[in-house]
Amino acid sequence: MIRAFFHDSLIYTIPAILSRGLSIILVPLYTRVLSPVDYGALDMLMVFGSLANLTVALEVSQGVARFYAAEEDGVKKVQYASTAFWFTLFCYTLFLVFTISLAPLLSQFIIGRADLDPVFRLGMAYIWANGIFYLVQNQFRWELRSKQYAIASVLVTLTTASLAVTLAYFLGWGLSGLLWGMLGGALAGCFYGISSLRASFQPVFKKERLKEMLLFSAPLVPSGIAVFISHYIDRLMINHFLSLGDLGLYGIGFRLSSIVGLVMVGFQGALTPLIYTNYKSSDTPRQIAVIFRAFLFFALMLFFGLAGFADEILRLLTTPDYYSAAGVVVFLVPAILISNMYIFAPGIGIAKKTHLTLWINIGGALANTCFNYFLIPLFGIRGAAAATLLGYVLVFTAYMRFSQKFYPVAHNWPALGKATFAALACILAANLLPFGMLLNLFLKGTLAFVLAFVLIRTGIITREELSKAVRALQSRFIQGKS
Repeated sequence: MIRAFFHDSLIYTIPAILSRGLSIILVPLYTRVLSPVDYGALDMLMVFGSLANLTVALEVSQGVARFYAAEEDGVKKVQYASTAFWFTLFCYTLFLVFTISLAPLLSQFIIGRADLDPVFRLGMAYIWANGIFYLVQNQFRWELRSKQYAIASVLVTLTTASLAVTLAYFLGWGLSGLLWGMLGGALAGCFYGISSLRASFQPVFKKERLKEMLLFSAPLVPSGIAVFISHYIDRLMINHFLSLGDLGLYGIGFRLSSIVGLVMVGFQGALTPLIYTNYKSSDTPRQIAVIFRAFLFFALMLFFGLAGFADEILRLLTTPDYYSAAGVVVFLVPAILISNMYIFAPGIGIAKKTHLTLWINIGGALANTCFNYFLIPLFGIRGAAAATLLGYVLVFTAYMRFSQKFYPVAHNWPALGKATFAALACILAANLLPFGMLLNLFLKGTLAFVLAFVLIRTGIITREELSKAVRALQSRFIQGKS
């Protein structure tokens, strides 16, 4: 399982590196063609899109994940995949018709501006295409076709970037140009995915299969809404207590922090289907523990890289209007990591106790809302970032506690705790350096090497494991050349 995981994880990570890399490269474009207010409007559209992804198709893709991998009958596999596809297409098309017909009302309510109806309609078209692409792309995961998943991701990224640069910058379309680019990328991904999955997506619709999947996924819908609140209450409350301009600053800080998703994409893409396929094996819990330690090593190193160098990165990529966004990165990077670490707590899903997921996420949403309500008026956007981090820590703690009850995994918590403390100490030291940019860059680079050495000494990742990983990469490289 570990060998298959790291193979698939690497393939999932490559398109993520390209996507996040282009996302950072495009930050100068965003900050030059969009004002903080326009960027705040874009952020609100994406917030609404995230809510749609969680609710419109009733999370039926999660039902496919649970039943498709465990099913051995090929006919039933096709029934699960096809039924989910047609159900998703119908739901999102109904959503598109409804939102476009009510665009003047919804635009004012969601974005907070009455002059952006055409932009809102473009945003709804993108949400429609992206919702279908989400199901299609996930089908590659459930079929363990990591290469096709990667191709689809790269195609969407390159199409989106090329169209966005052309339309938003060279033709001067601004926010509309960015949305046209995003819509074009999602449509290209849908076309590739559907054509590649012709054997899985057939003109088949079985009510009994849909009922099975929705019985599993339906409790995840209110749970997903609670997750949505946890994810986006910070931006909603910033927009309420502060302004769209502050929301734009926060959005840039969040965009920089989201690079940490480079670690998550590979692990998240490969781990869940492998666990559902192999959870009955007695060795799987040990392998999950090994994978979690490896994840935390890379996550903490990337945490240091983003939080320690946030000021320099923003000065390099953005305009002075956005420099103050550096203050939220130190909170948002671990928040984003922790919000996705539920994949290392698979016991609830294995036991099919999805009602617990609902209550955990509702509790997290309430906590996150309270934290934001009290901290934003006191500390502004930094208060929002700190509140988000606190909320996710509580949610992950609950996930891990219940998961260990249903599917115990022997984690080395003392080593994990020491490693986390070492990373925090190095980040604090990096942000207190009082020298000029060049000397600070040198000293921060030195701290990065010190942190890597300390992490290895804590036992979070052993020299033997590093040696095995290097040998495996060398072997794969030699095979690739031959």
